[in-house]
Parts: sequence; structure tokens; C-alpha cells
Amino acid sequence: MVISNSIPELDAISNVENVNNEASSSVQSGHNRKWSKMPRFEIGDRVEIVGEVGNQFPSSIGIITATEGTFALPKFRVRLTDGTESAFWDSQLEVPPLIFADMIYDTHVSPVPPGIRGSIYEHHMRFISREFDIHVKLTRLDERTTLHGQLSANGVAPKSSLVTLLLNRGPLATTVADSYGEFKVEQIPSGDAMLEILVPSRRIVAAFDVSPV
Repeated sequence: MVISNSIPELDAISNVENVNNEASSSVQSGHNRKWSKMPRFEIGDRVEIVGEVGNQFPSSIGIITATEGTFALPKFRVRLTDGTESAFWDSQLEVPPLIFADMIYDTHVSPVPPGIRGSIYEHHMRFISREFDIHVKLTRLDERTTLHGQLSANGVAPKSSLVTLLLNRGPLATTVADSYGEFKVEQIPSGDAMLEILVPSRRIVAAFDVSPV
């Protein structure tokens, strides 16, 4: 799957699958020829299925992989977090409003409390956004940085959640959290990073830095 878009709200403020720029350019070129005007959604958008149709699927969260239909009746193919794909009308899709998570713990500025494993190669962070709790650990080994994360809402993992890592305001990778709310992204370069977590009716963003050890 090719991911080609960023978060518009983040651009206005100052914004597991690696991005393939060449494929993205080719897909977008064909996309522009098909549509005479800019559509409401584009390939790579993380969306929620809304309305009664959303109740027909095990997951209501996914990512747009292709465009179908006509300009007058646009349709978008969406890969849901359970791995299935289906086409939806424009009116059946929404991007939930953006909510920023607050960082409440960071081992770069706070000592590691008892009970949390850590070393000079690990960077632990914790974010909260209302009932959502996000734990992030960056591990650097042999000059490679890996992100491990876990998401919970009131202590329970959401039924479905789509996690996108943005680096320097552009999407780097998208993955699906498992039944425990855990997710992983590998081979992360240094830079300004953001986690975008899409759950039903919510789009949560947590910002942090990825720096060399």
C-alpha cells in the first residue's frame, strides 16, 4: 500500500508500510488524470466509515488505496484494519477531527521509575488524550531505531486502531495495532516525529523527536 499524504491541520498550524515515492508519484499522476478537480479524499488518507454501512463491517477504520467511480459519483477503495477491502461512496467516509495528546512522561527529561526496563539505548514516553493512554518506546541498536507502542482507552485496547508514523510532517509508515493495542515500526530515521492514531470518532496525534543516541 502506498501512503502519500500528510495531515492538513498540522501544515496549517506552523502538520507496517514504508512510503514508496516512485509508486506514489505514478498513482497520483493517474489519479489527477481521472479527476478534473481535487476530490475530498485522496490515496493514503486514513478514514472512518460512517453511517449505517459502517455497522456492516468488523472494522470501521481504514486507509484509502484507490479511487473509483466518476467525478459526479466518486468512490474510494478502503483497506480496513482487519485486512479486508471494500469500495465506499464519498458520503460514507469521514476523517475524524484532530486531537493532540499531551506528553506526561519522557525519560529524556525524567528518570526511569522503578518497574520500567530501560537502558541508554531506550527512550520511553507516555501521552494521554482524554481516556486514551499511549506508551511509546524508541530502541536504538546498531544505528537502527525501532518504535514500540501500546494504546489503551480506560485500560482496554480499542477494538480497531490505525497507527501512522509521520516524520518531518510526511507519512513514513502505517500499521495496525493488535488486540492488545500494541504496534511496532522499524528503521526510523532521525527527525521530528508524530504518531497519528485513528480510532472510531477520534484522530489522536502525539508529537516527539527521534534523535541519535
